[in-house]
Amino acid sequence: MYETLLYDVKDGIATIMFNRPEVGNAFSIKAFWETIEIFEHCGRDENVRVVVVTGKGKHFCAGGDVKAMATKGYISYENAKVTAAMSVAPKKCRKPVIAMVNGMAAGAGCGLALGCDFRIMTEKSALLTAFINIGLSGDSGCFYHLYNLLGLAKAIEFMMLSEPVRGEEAWRLGLATQVVAEERLSEATLALAETLKAKPPIALSKQKQLIYDEFYGDYQAYIEKEARFFGETGETADHMEAVTAFLEKRVPLFKGR
Repeated sequence: MYETLLYDVKDGIATIMFNRPEVGNAFSIKAFWETIEIFEHCGRDENVRVVVVTGKGKHFCAGGDVKAMATKGYISYENAKVTAAMSVAPKKCRKPVIAMVNGMAAGAGCGLALGCDFRIMTEKSALLTAFINIGLSGDSGCFYHLYNLLGLAKAIEFMMLSEPVRGEEAWRLGLATQVVAEERLSEATLALAETLKAKPPIALSKQKQLIYDEFYGDYQAYIEKEARFFGETGETADHMEAVTAFLEKRVPLFKGR
């Protein structure tokens, strides 16, 4: 049914699994659109009470496909609008959404994880904004999510310094709902999903509507500027230097052009 996702519903719990493990589940444009579509489907499906999203293989999601970024025009205003819609799709879904963060959630993958209602992580799981390291200002609403979750000072730190936030630190900051041993990640996620499944679904749906309407009310205005800046930084020589350096496995040299 989907090219980039695996999807299953069992006993009221839907599982969305990114299915591009050969590239760390990095997003293609197709994957962005399919992620939006599957969350909309979960919101409509009366058989779904709770949604779990995770990645197949070692990582949750490595973010955008850096190899594709070498193609002129790939980083654009239009594509950034799609990534922003993708990362807020869990918030717009009227069912509780749990991110089961296996390995790294970077870039747009981090944005999506932050857009979920809950995040279950392990000691080795990590959230990484990553954008600044490839000469980009950021997309997927990542800055917006971080501001809502942590406040401006920490959001600036995570976006500008782009250091990975691993399990225990993520829990201490309030980004992780739980941190568990790697072998217990699925078990702990399922336990939370079962707890949420037992809650009254209409009340949960109304809570989610309040969250989106009241705390994400200016999201559309925000992503207009985010997408414009993202497209502009995507046209810089610094961004192409970062992509080239990544592909050549060397340290980039930024010149402010």
